[in-house]
Amino acid sequence: MSFFYLALGLYVSYLVATTIWNVFFHPLSHIPGSFLARISSLPSFYHACKGDRHIWILQNFQIYGDKFRAAPNTVLFNSPRAYTDIHGPRANIIRGNFYKAWKRDEHDLHTVNAIEPALHAKRRKLLNLAFTEQSLKATSPVIARHVDRWIFLLSSMVGCERKEREENSGDAEAWSQPADMAVLVEHLVFDILGELCFGESFNTKELGTNMLKKVPGQILNQVAFGYKLSKSPIFDLFLYLQPRGLNKLLERLRKREAIQYNEFVENSVAKRIAAPKAYPSGSHKDMFHFLLTAVDPDTDRPAFSDRYHLLSETRLLVLAGTDTTATTLCGAFFYLSHYPNVLAKLQSEIRTTFQSGEQIVPGAKLSKCKYLRACIDESLRIAHPAPSELPREVLPGGAVIDGKHYPAGTLVGCAAWAMGRDENVYGNDVDVFRPERWIASDDANASKTSAEALKLRRVFHPFSIGPMNCAGQNLAMLELQLVLAKTVWALDFSRAPGGGDETEMGSNRPSPPVYHVKDIYLSVKTGPFLRFRPRFS
Repeated sequence: MSFFYLALGLYVSYLVATTIWNVFFHPLSHIPGSFLARISSLPSFYHACKGDRHIWILQNFQIYGDKFRAAPNTVLFNSPRAYTDIHGPRANIIRGNFYKAWKRDEHDLHTVNAIEPALHAKRRKLLNLAFTEQSLKATSPVIARHVDRWIFLLSSMVGCERKEREENSGDAEAWSQPADMAVLVEHLVFDILGELCFGESFNTKELGTNMLKKVPGQILNQVAFGYKLSKSPIFDLFLYLQPRGLNKLLERLRKREAIQYNEFVENSVAKRIAAPKAYPSGSHKDMFHFLLTAVDPDTDRPAFSDRYHLLSETRLLVLAGTDTTATTLCGAFFYLSHYPNVLAKLQSEIRTTFQSGEQIVPGAKLSKCKYLRACIDESLRIAHPAPSELPREVLPGGAVIDGKHYPAGTLVGCAAWAMGRDENVYGNDVDVFRPERWIASDDANASKTSAEALKLRRVFHPFSIGPMNCAGQNLAMLELQLVLAKTVWALDFSRAPGGGDETEMGSNRPSPPVYHVKDIYLSVKTGPFLRFRPRFS
Protein backbone atom coordinates (compact mmCIF):
# COMPACT_ATOMS: atom_id res chain seq x y z
CA MET A 1 0.00 0.00 0.00
CA SER A 2 2.85 2.37 0.80
CA PHE A 3 4.25 1.77 -2.70
CA PHE A 4 0.89 2.74 -4.18
CA TYR A 5 0.81 6.03 -2.29
CA LEU A 6 4.41 6.70 -3.21
CA ALA A 7 3.69 6.13 -6.90
CA LEU A 8 0.56 8.26 -6.68
CA GLY A 9 2.46 11.06 -4.97
CA LEU A 10 5.21 10.98 -7.58
CA TYR A 11 2.64 11.08 -10.38
CA VAL A 12 0.77 14.00 -8.83
CA SER A 13 4.07 15.81 -8.28
CA TYR A 14 4.96 15.22 -11.92
CA LEU A 15 1.62 16.64 -13.08
CA VAL A 16 2.00 19.72 -10.88
CA ALA A 17 5.58 20.32 -12.01
CA THR A 18 4.65 19.84 -15.68
CA THR A 19 1.71 22.21 -15.34
CA ILE A 20 3.85 24.91 -13.73
CA TRP A 21 6.51 24.48 -16.41
CA ASN A 22 4.05 24.63 -19.30
CA VAL A 23 2.21 27.67 -17.96
CA PHE A 24 5.11 29.79 -16.73
CA PHE A 25 8.48 28.58 -18.06
CA HIS A 26 7.88 26.80 -21.36
CA PRO A 27 9.34 28.66 -24.40
CA LEU A 28 5.76 28.94 -25.71
CA SER A 29 4.26 30.15 -22.42
CA HIS A 30 3.64 33.62 -23.90
CA ILE A 31 1.41 32.22 -26.67
CA PRO A 32 -2.31 32.61 -25.84
CA GLY A 33 -4.63 29.64 -25.59
CA SER A 34 -7.01 27.92 -23.22
CA PHE A 35 -5.50 26.86 -19.91
CA LEU A 36 -6.15 23.15 -20.55
CA ALA A 37 -4.58 23.29 -24.04
CA ARG A 38 -1.50 25.03 -22.65
CA ILE A 39 -0.87 22.22 -20.17
CA SER A 40 -2.16 19.18 -22.09
CA SER A 41 -2.96 17.78 -25.54
CA LEU A 42 -6.32 16.53 -24.23
CA PRO A 43 -8.45 19.27 -25.85
CA SER A 44 -6.91 18.62 -29.24
CA PHE A 45 -7.31 14.86 -28.75
CA TYR A 46 -10.93 15.25 -27.61
CA HIS A 47 -11.93 17.24 -30.68
CA ALA A 48 -10.01 14.87 -32.97
CA CYS A 49 -12.08 12.03 -31.53
CA LYS A 50 -15.26 14.07 -31.84
CA GLY A 51 -14.51 14.97 -35.47
CA ASP A 52 -14.88 18.74 -35.08
CA ARG A 53 -11.27 19.71 -34.45
CA HIS A 54 -11.29 22.05 -37.48
CA ILE A 55 -14.20 23.97 -35.96
CA TRP A 56 -12.48 24.06 -32.56
CA ILE A 57 -9.41 25.56 -34.25
CA LEU A 58 -11.49 28.28 -35.93
CA GLN A 59 -13.21 29.11 -32.64
CA ASN A 60 -9.83 29.51 -30.93
CA PHE A 61 -8.68 31.94 -33.63
CA GLN A 62 -11.86 33.93 -33.06
CA ILE A 63 -11.00 34.12 -29.35
CA TYR A 64 -7.21 34.55 -29.35
CA GLY A 65 -6.38 36.15 -32.69
CA ASP A 66 -4.15 34.91 -35.51
CA LYS A 67 -2.25 32.35 -33.41
CA PHE A 68 -2.93 30.18 -30.39
CA ARG A 69 -1.36 27.35 -28.44
CA ALA A 70 -3.27 24.18 -29.37
CA ALA A 71 -1.13 21.93 -27.14
CA PRO A 72 1.88 22.52 -24.87
CA ASN A 73 4.30 22.26 -27.79
CA THR A 74 1.98 23.22 -30.69
CA VAL A 75 1.20 26.65 -32.13
CA LEU A 76 -1.34 27.10 -34.92
CA PHE A 77 -1.43 30.21 -37.12
CA ASN A 78 -4.02 31.91 -39.28
CA SER A 79 -2.20 34.37 -41.53
CA PRO A 80 -0.81 34.22 -45.10
CA ARG A 81 2.65 35.28 -43.92
CA ALA A 82 2.77 32.46 -41.37
CA TYR A 83 1.71 29.96 -44.03
CA THR A 84 4.60 31.00 -46.29
CA ASP A 85 7.05 30.95 -43.38
CA ILE A 86 5.99 27.39 -42.50
CA HIS A 87 5.56 25.81 -45.93
CA GLY A 88 7.84 27.90 -48.15
CA PRO A 89 11.00 26.51 -49.75
CA ARG A 90 13.32 28.35 -47.33
CA ALA A 91 11.56 27.22 -44.17
CA ASN A 92 13.77 25.59 -41.53
CA ILE A 93 10.90 23.22 -40.92
CA ILE A 94 10.10 19.59 -41.75
CA ARG A 95 7.14 17.27 -41.50
CA GLY A 96 6.67 16.16 -37.91
CA ASN A 97 6.27 12.70 -36.41
CA PHE A 98 2.54 13.05 -37.10
CA TYR A 99 3.11 11.40 -40.49
CA LYS A 100 4.46 8.23 -38.87
CA ALA A 101 1.05 7.47 -37.35
CA TRP A 102 0.04 5.30 -40.31
CA LYS A 103 3.31 3.42 -40.88
CA ARG A 104 2.68 -0.32 -40.82
CA ASP A 105 6.32 -1.38 -40.65
CA GLU A 106 9.85 -0.29 -41.58
CA HIS A 107 9.11 -1.00 -45.26
CA ASP A 108 6.09 1.31 -45.39
CA LEU A 109 7.97 4.43 -46.48
CA HIS A 110 6.60 6.80 -49.12
CA THR A 111 6.85 10.43 -50.16
CA VAL A 112 4.62 11.76 -47.38
CA ASN A 113 6.04 9.92 -44.36
CA ALA A 114 9.66 10.26 -45.53
CA ILE A 115 10.39 13.02 -43.00
CA GLU A 116 14.16 13.41 -43.43
CA PRO A 117 14.58 16.24 -46.01
CA ALA A 118 17.12 14.53 -48.29
CA LEU A 119 15.11 11.29 -48.39
CA HIS A 120 11.89 13.16 -49.03
CA ALA A 121 13.49 15.13 -51.86
CA LYS A 122 14.67 11.87 -53.46
CA ARG A 123 11.27 10.20 -53.11
CA ARG A 124 9.47 13.24 -54.43
CA LYS A 125 11.82 13.50 -57.41
CA LEU A 126 11.00 9.92 -58.38
CA LEU A 127 7.24 10.35 -57.82
CA ASN A 128 7.25 13.40 -60.09
CA LEU A 129 8.25 11.08 -62.95
CA ALA A 130 4.67 9.73 -62.86
CA PHE A 131 3.08 13.20 -63.04
CA THR A 132 4.54 14.55 -66.28
CA GLU A 133 2.74 16.43 -69.02
CA GLN A 134 2.73 13.20 -71.03
CA SER A 135 1.06 11.22 -68.24
CA LEU A 136 -1.50 13.98 -67.66
CA LYS A 137 -2.42 13.93 -71.35
CA ALA A 138 -2.84 10.16 -71.17
CA THR A 139 -5.24 10.34 -68.22
CA SER A 140 -7.84 12.71 -69.69
CA PRO A 141 -9.61 10.12 -71.92
CA VAL A 142 -9.86 7.77 -68.92
CA ILE A 143 -11.39 10.45 -66.71
CA ALA A 144 -13.80 11.54 -69.46
CA ARG A 145 -14.99 7.98 -70.11
CA HIS A 146 -15.76 7.37 -66.43
CA VAL A 147 -17.53 10.70 -66.02
CA ASP A 148 -19.68 10.05 -69.11
CA ARG A 149 -20.67 6.66 -67.71
CA TRP A 150 -21.42 8.22 -64.32
CA ILE A 151 -23.66 10.85 -65.94
CA PHE A 152 -25.50 8.11 -67.84
CA LEU A 153 -26.13 6.29 -64.55
CA LEU A 154 -27.42 9.49 -62.93
CA SER A 155 -29.72 10.06 -65.91
CA SER A 156 -31.04 6.51 -65.71
CA MET A 157 -32.13 7.15 -62.12
CA VAL A 158 -34.91 9.33 -63.52
CA GLY A 159 -36.56 6.32 -65.13
CA CYS A 160 -36.18 4.11 -62.07
CA GLU A 161 -38.40 6.16 -59.78
CA ARG A 162 -40.54 8.75 -61.57
CA LYS A 163 -41.87 11.49 -59.36
CA GLU A 164 -44.94 13.59 -59.79
CA ARG A 165 -44.30 16.91 -61.49
CA GLU A 166 -44.61 20.04 -59.43
CA GLU A 167 -47.59 22.20 -60.29
CA ASN A 168 -46.93 24.80 -62.99
CA SER A 169 -43.31 23.73 -63.25
CA GLY A 170 -43.47 23.07 -66.96
CA ASP A 171 -41.07 20.14 -66.54
CA ALA A 172 -41.06 17.76 -69.47
CA GLU A 173 -39.32 15.07 -67.44
CA ALA A 174 -39.45 13.90 -63.85
CA TRP A 175 -36.65 14.35 -61.39
CA SER A 176 -34.61 11.42 -60.12
CA GLN A 177 -34.70 9.97 -56.65
CA PRO A 178 -32.65 11.87 -54.06
CA ALA A 179 -29.01 10.83 -54.42
CA ASP A 180 -26.31 10.98 -51.73
CA MET A 181 -23.48 12.66 -53.59
CA ALA A 182 -20.93 11.64 -50.96
CA VAL A 183 -21.42 8.01 -52.02
CA LEU A 184 -21.83 8.55 -55.76
CA VAL A 185 -18.88 10.92 -56.12
CA GLU A 186 -16.64 8.73 -54.00
CA HIS A 187 -17.36 5.73 -56.24
CA LEU A 188 -16.72 7.76 -59.39
CA VAL A 189 -13.37 9.04 -58.16
CA PHE A 190 -12.36 5.60 -56.87
CA ASP A 191 -13.11 4.02 -60.26
CA ILE A 192 -11.08 6.70 -62.04
CA LEU A 193 -8.21 6.12 -59.63
CA GLY A 194 -8.43 2.37 -60.15
CA GLU A 195 -7.95 2.62 -63.88
CA LEU A 196 -5.28 5.30 -63.61
CA CYS A 197 -3.28 3.22 -61.14
CA PHE A 198 -3.97 -0.35 -62.15
CA GLY A 199 -5.25 -0.20 -65.73
CA GLU A 200 -8.78 -1.40 -64.95
CA SER A 201 -11.86 0.07 -63.32
CA PHE A 202 -13.08 -1.13 -59.94
CA ASN A 203 -16.69 -0.61 -61.18
CA THR A 204 -17.89 0.63 -57.79
CA LYS A 205 -20.12 3.24 -59.44
CA GLU A 206 -22.08 0.53 -61.22
CA LEU A 207 -25.34 -0.82 -59.81
CA GLY A 208 -25.28 -4.03 -57.82
CA THR A 209 -23.11 -5.57 -55.13
CA ASN A 210 -19.38 -5.04 -55.29
CA MET A 211 -17.08 -5.69 -52.34
CA LEU A 212 -14.77 -2.91 -53.52
CA LYS A 213 -17.50 -0.37 -52.71
CA LYS A 214 -16.35 -0.67 -49.08
CA VAL A 215 -12.70 0.14 -49.80
CA PRO A 216 -12.94 3.97 -49.64
CA GLY A 217 -14.58 3.66 -46.23
CA GLN A 218 -11.87 1.26 -45.09
CA ILE A 219 -9.24 3.78 -46.15
CA LEU A 220 -10.90 6.50 -44.08
CA ASN A 221 -11.18 4.21 -41.04
CA GLN A 222 -7.41 3.75 -41.05
CA VAL A 223 -6.85 7.48 -41.52
CA ALA A 224 -9.21 8.28 -38.64
CA PHE A 225 -7.39 5.88 -36.29
CA GLY A 226 -4.00 7.42 -37.08
CA TYR A 227 -5.33 10.97 -36.74
CA LYS A 228 -6.83 10.40 -33.29
CA LEU A 229 -3.70 8.60 -32.18
CA SER A 230 -1.45 11.44 -33.37
CA LYS A 231 -3.29 13.92 -31.14
CA SER A 232 -3.35 11.70 -28.07
CA PRO A 233 -1.12 12.15 -25.00
CA ILE A 234 0.44 8.72 -25.63
CA PHE A 235 1.56 9.35 -29.21
CA ASP A 236 5.27 9.61 -28.37
CA LEU A 237 5.03 6.33 -26.47
CA PHE A 238 3.30 4.77 -29.48
CA LEU A 239 6.13 5.87 -31.80
CA TYR A 240 8.70 4.45 -29.38
CA LEU A 241 6.94 1.08 -29.23
CA GLN A 242 6.20 0.84 -32.97
CA PRO A 243 9.48 -0.82 -34.01
CA ARG A 244 9.68 -2.72 -30.72
CA GLY A 245 6.86 -5.17 -31.37
CA LEU A 246 3.80 -2.90 -31.37
CA ASN A 247 3.47 -2.92 -35.17
CA LYS A 248 3.33 -6.71 -35.21
CA LEU A 249 0.73 -6.69 -32.44
CA LEU A 250 -1.40 -4.12 -34.24
CA GLU A 251 -1.17 -6.16 -37.44
CA ARG A 252 -2.72 -9.09 -35.60
CA LEU A 253 -5.45 -6.89 -34.11
CA ARG A 254 -6.43 -5.19 -37.36
CA LYS A 255 -10.11 -5.44 -38.25
CA ARG A 256 -11.15 -7.65 -41.11
CA GLU A 257 -11.96 -4.60 -43.25
CA ALA A 258 -8.45 -3.18 -42.79
CA ILE A 259 -6.91 -6.52 -43.70
CA GLN A 260 -9.09 -6.73 -46.80
CA TYR A 261 -8.06 -3.24 -47.86
CA ASN A 262 -4.34 -3.95 -47.49
CA GLU A 263 -4.71 -7.25 -49.35
CA PHE A 264 -6.63 -5.43 -52.07
CA VAL A 265 -3.80 -2.93 -52.62
CA GLU A 266 -1.09 -5.60 -52.52
CA ASN A 267 -2.96 -7.86 -54.95
CA SER A 268 -3.67 -4.95 -57.30
CA VAL A 269 0.00 -3.97 -57.34
CA ALA A 270 1.14 -7.56 -57.88
CA LYS A 271 -1.35 -7.99 -60.71
CA ARG A 272 -0.27 -4.79 -62.39
CA ILE A 273 3.44 -5.59 -62.08
CA ALA A 274 2.77 -8.95 -63.74
CA ALA A 275 1.10 -7.19 -66.69
CA PRO A 276 3.19 -5.85 -69.60
CA LYS A 277 5.18 -2.80 -68.57
CA ALA A 278 4.85 -1.12 -71.93
CA TYR A 279 1.75 -0.61 -74.01
CA PRO A 280 1.57 -0.61 -77.81
CA SER A 281 1.85 2.79 -79.42
CA GLY A 282 -1.38 4.76 -79.17
CA SER A 283 -2.96 2.61 -76.43
CA HIS A 284 -3.88 3.82 -72.96
CA LYS A 285 -1.01 4.25 -70.52
CA ASP A 286 -2.04 4.06 -66.88
CA MET A 287 -0.14 5.59 -63.97
CA PHE A 288 1.73 2.36 -63.36
CA HIS A 289 3.06 2.47 -66.89
CA PHE A 290 4.88 5.68 -66.02
CA LEU A 291 5.98 4.36 -62.62
CA LEU A 292 7.32 1.11 -64.02
CA THR A 293 9.06 2.69 -67.00
CA ALA A 294 10.45 5.70 -65.09
CA VAL A 295 14.24 5.90 -64.96
CA ASP A 296 16.08 7.42 -62.01
CA PRO A 297 18.18 10.20 -63.59
CA ASP A 298 20.80 9.82 -60.87
CA THR A 299 21.46 6.11 -61.49
CA ASP A 300 19.98 5.41 -64.94
CA ARG A 301 18.19 2.47 -63.31
CA PRO A 302 14.44 1.85 -62.92
CA ALA A 303 13.10 4.40 -60.44
CA PHE A 304 10.67 1.99 -58.76
CA SER A 305 12.49 -1.35 -58.89
CA ASP A 306 11.91 -1.98 -55.18
CA ARG A 307 8.54 -3.69 -54.58
CA TYR A 308 8.09 -2.11 -51.12
CA HIS A 309 8.73 1.35 -52.54
CA LEU A 310 6.16 0.78 -55.28
CA LEU A 311 3.61 -0.63 -52.83
CA SER A 312 4.00 2.28 -50.40
CA GLU A 313 3.66 4.91 -53.13
CA THR A 314 0.57 3.12 -54.44
CA ARG A 315 -1.05 3.23 -51.01
CA LEU A 316 -0.31 6.95 -51.02
CA LEU A 317 -1.89 7.44 -54.46
CA VAL A 318 -5.03 5.55 -53.42
CA LEU A 319 -5.30 7.57 -50.19
CA ALA A 320 -4.49 11.00 -51.62
CA GLY A 321 -6.37 10.53 -54.86
CA THR A 322 -9.74 9.38 -53.58
CA ASP A 323 -11.04 11.36 -50.62
CA THR A 324 -9.48 14.74 -51.41
CA THR A 325 -11.02 15.04 -54.88
CA ALA A 326 -14.32 13.53 -53.73
CA THR A 327 -14.66 16.00 -50.86
CA THR A 328 -13.98 18.99 -53.11
CA LEU A 329 -16.58 17.80 -55.62
CA CYS A 330 -19.16 17.19 -52.88
CA GLY A 331 -18.53 20.67 -51.54
CA ALA A 332 -18.97 22.14 -55.03
CA PHE A 333 -22.26 20.28 -55.59
CA PHE A 334 -23.48 21.33 -52.15
CA TYR A 335 -22.85 25.03 -52.70
CA LEU A 336 -24.02 25.07 -56.33
CA SER A 337 -27.31 23.51 -55.22
CA HIS A 338 -27.69 26.10 -52.43
CA TYR A 339 -26.86 29.04 -54.71
CA PRO A 340 -29.13 28.72 -57.81
CA ASN A 341 -27.83 32.01 -59.23
CA VAL A 342 -24.26 30.68 -59.19
CA LEU A 343 -25.37 27.40 -60.76
CA ALA A 344 -27.26 29.25 -63.50
CA LYS A 345 -24.19 31.34 -64.28
CA LEU A 346 -21.99 28.24 -64.47
CA GLN A 347 -24.54 26.46 -66.66
CA SER A 348 -24.58 29.41 -69.04
CA GLU A 349 -20.78 29.41 -69.34
CA ILE A 350 -20.47 25.66 -69.92
CA ARG A 351 -23.48 25.27 -72.22
CA THR A 352 -22.56 28.20 -74.46
CA THR A 353 -18.88 27.24 -74.65
CA PHE A 354 -19.45 23.60 -75.64
CA GLN A 355 -21.95 22.24 -78.13
CA SER A 356 -21.77 18.70 -76.80
CA GLY A 357 -20.41 16.84 -73.81
CA GLU A 358 -17.81 15.16 -76.02
CA GLN A 359 -16.26 18.56 -76.70
CA ILE A 360 -15.39 19.00 -73.03
CA VAL A 361 -11.74 17.98 -73.13
CA PRO A 362 -8.53 19.60 -71.88
CA GLY A 363 -7.60 22.49 -74.09
CA ALA A 364 -8.12 26.16 -74.82
CA LYS A 365 -11.91 26.09 -74.48
CA LEU A 366 -11.88 24.46 -71.07
CA SER A 367 -9.10 26.76 -69.90
CA LYS A 368 -11.18 29.79 -70.86
CA CYS A 369 -14.04 28.75 -68.57
CA LYS A 370 -13.07 31.21 -65.86
CA TYR A 371 -16.26 30.85 -63.88
CA LEU A 372 -15.79 27.07 -63.71
CA ARG A 373 -12.30 27.54 -62.29
CA ALA A 374 -13.64 30.17 -59.88
CA CYS A 375 -16.28 27.72 -58.61
CA ILE A 376 -13.58 25.10 -58.03
CA ASP A 377 -11.34 27.56 -56.20
CA GLU A 378 -14.23 28.76 -54.07
CA SER A 379 -15.05 25.14 -53.19
CA LEU A 380 -11.44 24.51 -52.21
CA ARG A 381 -11.49 27.65 -50.06
CA ILE A 382 -14.67 26.94 -48.18
CA ALA A 383 -14.71 23.11 -48.21
CA HIS A 384 -11.07 22.08 -48.24
CA PRO A 385 -10.65 18.28 -48.07
CA ALA A 386 -8.00 18.48 -45.31
CA PRO A 387 -9.66 20.93 -42.88
CA SER A 388 -7.07 20.98 -40.09
CA GLU A 389 -3.36 21.75 -40.21
CA LEU A 390 -0.59 19.88 -42.04
CA PRO A 391 1.74 19.55 -39.02
CA ARG A 392 5.33 20.70 -39.31
CA GLU A 393 8.25 20.65 -36.83
CA VAL A 394 10.82 23.41 -36.40
CA LEU A 395 14.40 22.22 -37.02
CA PRO A 396 17.50 23.02 -34.90
CA GLY A 397 18.29 26.72 -35.11
CA GLY A 398 14.63 27.68 -34.83
CA ALA A 399 12.38 29.44 -37.32
CA VAL A 400 10.90 32.89 -37.70
CA ILE A 401 7.14 32.65 -38.27
CA ASP A 402 5.06 35.76 -38.77
CA GLY A 403 7.92 37.88 -37.41
CA LYS A 404 8.48 35.85 -34.21
CA HIS A 405 11.16 33.27 -33.42
CA TYR A 406 10.12 29.74 -32.44
CA PRO A 407 12.57 27.20 -30.97
CA ALA A 408 13.52 23.83 -32.41
CA GLY A 409 11.00 21.07 -31.80
CA THR A 410 7.95 23.36 -31.85
CA LEU A 411 5.04 21.88 -33.81
CA VAL A 412 3.40 24.45 -36.07
CA GLY A 413 0.73 24.60 -38.76
CA CYS A 414 -2.08 26.45 -40.51
CA ALA A 415 -5.59 24.94 -40.73
CA ALA A 416 -7.27 25.13 -44.14
CA TRP A 417 -10.81 25.41 -42.73
CA ALA A 418 -9.85 28.50 -40.74
CA MET A 419 -7.53 29.95 -43.41
CA GLY A 420 -10.39 29.90 -45.91
CA ARG A 421 -12.53 31.90 -43.49
CA ASP A 422 -10.04 34.62 -42.66
CA GLU A 423 -11.97 37.90 -42.91
CA ASN A 424 -8.70 39.82 -43.21
CA VAL A 425 -8.14 38.08 -46.54
CA TYR A 426 -11.61 37.33 -47.93
CA GLY A 427 -13.72 40.07 -46.41
CA ASN A 428 -16.78 39.84 -44.18
CA ASP A 429 -18.65 37.43 -46.47
CA VAL A 430 -16.33 34.47 -45.85
CA ASP A 431 -19.24 32.06 -45.33
CA VAL A 432 -20.85 33.04 -48.64
CA PHE A 433 -20.12 30.94 -51.72
CA ARG A 434 -19.14 33.69 -54.16
CA PRO A 435 -16.93 32.54 -57.08
CA GLU A 436 -16.74 36.11 -58.37
CA ARG A 437 -14.12 36.87 -55.72
CA TRP A 438 -11.60 34.92 -57.85
CA ILE A 439 -12.30 36.59 -61.18
CA ALA A 440 -10.06 39.51 -62.10
CA SER A 441 -11.54 42.54 -63.84
CA ASP A 442 -10.29 46.01 -64.67
CA ASP A 443 -13.82 47.37 -64.41
CA ALA A 444 -13.96 49.76 -61.46
CA ASN A 445 -17.51 48.58 -60.73
CA ALA A 446 -16.59 44.88 -60.72
CA SER A 447 -16.67 42.83 -57.54
CA LYS A 448 -12.92 42.29 -57.78
CA THR A 449 -10.28 44.29 -59.61
CA SER A 450 -7.33 42.51 -61.20
CA ALA A 451 -5.06 43.59 -58.36
CA GLU A 452 -7.46 42.33 -55.67
CA ALA A 453 -8.00 38.97 -57.37
CA LEU A 454 -4.26 38.55 -57.87
CA LYS A 455 -3.68 39.30 -54.19
CA LEU A 456 -6.12 36.53 -53.24
CA ARG A 457 -4.38 34.01 -55.48
CA ARG A 458 -1.01 34.89 -53.99
CA VAL A 459 -2.17 33.74 -50.55
CA PHE A 460 -4.39 30.86 -51.73
CA HIS A 461 -2.57 27.51 -51.58
CA PRO A 462 -5.11 24.64 -51.72
CA PHE A 463 -2.40 22.18 -52.79
CA SER A 464 0.22 23.59 -50.40
CA ILE A 465 3.52 25.15 -51.49
CA GLY A 466 7.22 24.44 -51.31
CA PRO A 467 8.99 21.08 -51.63
CA MET A 468 6.15 19.21 -49.90
CA ASN A 469 3.27 20.44 -52.04
CA CYS A 470 0.84 18.05 -53.76
CA ALA A 471 2.54 16.10 -56.55
CA GLY A 472 -0.77 15.32 -58.25
CA GLN A 473 -2.33 18.77 -58.18
CA ASN A 474 -2.53 19.12 -61.97
CA LEU A 475 -4.26 15.74 -62.23
CA ALA A 476 -6.67 16.69 -59.43
CA MET A 477 -7.55 20.00 -61.08
CA LEU A 478 -8.17 18.27 -64.43
CA GLU A 479 -10.45 15.77 -62.71
CA LEU A 480 -12.40 18.52 -60.94
CA GLN A 481 -12.85 20.47 -64.17
CA LEU A 482 -14.02 17.51 -66.23
CA VAL A 483 -16.46 16.16 -63.62
CA LEU A 484 -18.11 19.53 -62.97
CA ALA A 485 -18.14 20.73 -66.58
CA LYS A 486 -19.55 17.50 -68.01
CA THR A 487 -22.17 17.13 -65.26
CA VAL A 488 -23.34 20.74 -65.53
CA TRP A 489 -23.50 20.48 -69.33
CA ALA A 490 -25.57 17.28 -69.37
CA LEU A 491 -27.78 17.49 -66.29
CA ASP A 492 -29.95 19.84 -64.29
CA PHE A 493 -29.74 19.28 -60.55
CA SER A 494 -31.17 20.78 -57.39
CA ARG A 495 -31.50 20.03 -53.70
CA ALA A 496 -33.76 17.08 -53.02
CA PRO A 497 -36.98 18.27 -51.33
CA GLY A 498 -37.31 16.88 -47.84
CA GLY A 499 -33.82 15.47 -47.99
CA GLY A 500 -32.57 17.82 -45.31
CA ASP A 501 -29.03 19.06 -44.88
CA GLU A 502 -27.50 16.10 -43.11
CA THR A 503 -24.09 17.65 -43.69
CA GLU A 504 -24.80 20.47 -41.31
CA MET A 505 -23.73 20.01 -37.68
CA GLY A 506 -25.83 21.07 -34.77
CA SER A 507 -29.56 21.54 -34.31
CA ASN A 508 -29.74 25.04 -35.70
CA ARG A 509 -29.25 25.35 -39.43
CA PRO A 510 -26.59 27.98 -40.14
CA SER A 511 -27.15 30.81 -42.52
CA PRO A 512 -25.43 30.98 -44.97
CA PRO A 513 -25.42 27.19 -45.43
CA VAL A 514 -22.19 25.39 -44.56
CA TYR A 515 -21.02 22.03 -45.90
CA HIS A 516 -19.67 20.40 -42.77
CA VAL A 517 -17.50 17.32 -42.66
CA LYS A 518 -16.08 15.16 -39.91
CA ASP A 519 -12.41 16.02 -39.50
CA ILE A 520 -10.15 12.95 -39.52
CA TYR A 521 -7.18 14.78 -41.16
CA LEU A 522 -9.09 14.05 -44.38
CA SER A 523 -12.89 14.27 -44.36
CA VAL A 524 -15.84 12.00 -43.60
CA LYS A 525 -18.95 13.38 -45.23
CA THR A 526 -22.61 12.83 -45.99
CA GLY A 527 -24.54 14.44 -48.83
CA PRO A 528 -25.48 16.74 -50.33
CA PHE A 529 -28.69 15.00 -51.34
CA LEU A 530 -29.54 16.07 -54.87
CA ARG A 531 -32.00 15.16 -57.60
CA PHE A 532 -31.16 15.10 -61.30
CA ARG A 533 -32.76 15.21 -64.71
CA PRO A 534 -31.40 15.54 -68.26
CA ARG A 535 -31.12 19.17 -69.39
CA PHE A 536 -33.88 20.55 -71.60
CA SER A 537 -32.08 23.40 -73.36
